[in-house]
Amino acid sequence: MKTIHTIITTLLCVACLSIWAICQSNTVMSIRSGATQPQQNSHVTHDSPKYITYLPHSGLHNQRISLINAMTIAHALNRTLLMPELNIGSATFWAESNELAKQLELCPMYIRQNKKEAGRRLRCHAYRKYKPLPVESIFDLSSAHALNIHTEQRFDMSRDYIHRHASAHQLNETVYSVQDPFRYSYQIHDHDPNLYAFDHEDMNDKYLEHIDLNELRARPETYLVFGSLFGTSRLQLHEPEMLWLREYLHRTTGLNHPKIKQSSQKIIQALGDRYTSVHLRQGDGIFQKMAAETIAQVESALLSNLTVVHGNNNLNNRQVMQRLKSITSVHERLKQCQSVQDVLQNPQLEMIYLATDAANPQQEFPHMFDRYPCLFTLSDFYNAKILLQRKRHDKIDSLLPPMIDAEIASHANLFIGTPKSTYSAYVRYRNQHYRVLDFFSQ
Repeated sequence: MKTIHTIITTLLCVACLSIWAICQSNTVMSIRSGATQPQQNSHVTHDSPKYITYLPHSGLHNQRISLINAMTIAHALNRTLLMPELNIGSATFWAESNELAKQLELCPMYIRQNKKEAGRRLRCHAYRKYKPLPVESIFDLSSAHALNIHTEQRFDMSRDYIHRHASAHQLNETVYSVQDPFRYSYQIHDHDPNLYAFDHEDMNDKYLEHIDLNELRARPETYLVFGSLFGTSRLQLHEPEMLWLREYLHRTTGLNHPKIKQSSQKIIQALGDRYTSVHLRQGDGIFQKMAAETIAQVESALLSNLTVVHGNNNLNNRQVMQRLKSITSVHERLKQCQSVQDVLQNPQLEMIYLATDAANPQQEFPHMFDRYPCLFTLSDFYNAKILLQRKRHDKIDSLLPPMIDAEIASHANLFIGTPKSTYSAYVRYRNQHYRVLDFFSQ
């Protein structure tokens, strides 16, 4: 009896292991397979137009990273990028591919129609302030187009979009889906890790799978559909041309909305030819938890960089500092700060522009305003105040201030950002771009 019992137990264990192995296999295959291909057509030609698209999520600058990753992939695969619109409203959240596709299609409609129960089931609360706009109404893609990166604006996120697009263009409706069931489902690389032993050290273990661009290049399907493309490590690049392309797109894909340009330019002129900019993000998540540490890091970098730039001068500027602090008029203080820039002897008198999501910067960072009397924020300027006060639902003006902040910060001679912030990363890239332009224009 004991022998029979042992045999039965062994068979049950083998069966359980087999079921587990099948489940694991199916999980991995769901990432890479074209299981969601509608109406597969065997007459696919390699000469017909081919496209890629993806599912957007998160805040504006996270969406920009996804966009740049997508344009880099589109260039590598010689496909046209079907660009989802940019949400300039409140950030939405990542979800697995099927869930995110449903949310993007249905949540905006449920919110408009006040379908509360349906919205709760689909977790639509993040879409209450969802405001999608065409990509090129916000970002300048002229550099991408100059490199023959072909894009086409996608104006809705319906799940039957590809079917309608294929019908309208008389294309084969064949789709290869790269599913995204986990937060770090896949990383895409431009090399074969089996051919380069040293590359294994560079592979990011947080991603479940690594997909070779050559594999994707060989796909014959008309449409290549990704889940999320967000993440600075989403593309693992080694080829010099690919590395240059991604870096170039990061530097040149800048904010291009006319109201952003107009408002920021007036403030840039008011700040003068030379100023330093700082970004302090405080609002949510990890940034809120690390607020004190972030402020300390930024202030340390600020003091260190200004000291290096201007030298360590012991001249006493206490009287000038006190006089500037006593000026209550922003216009007058700005004027007086400008007058001391040419004879600057103290880094604390540096003209500084602070970009921040803090509701009341002077109350949240009082020591910074006390230390640097020539520190200004967006709310100090009349043009920005008008934009901040407009709250009409049919206007996008109330959503523009963070973008104006970014544009002003980008034009500074020196930029100091918040660690791990994609907003700061964007400003840093644009600041480098403007510094290069300034160098060659001299």
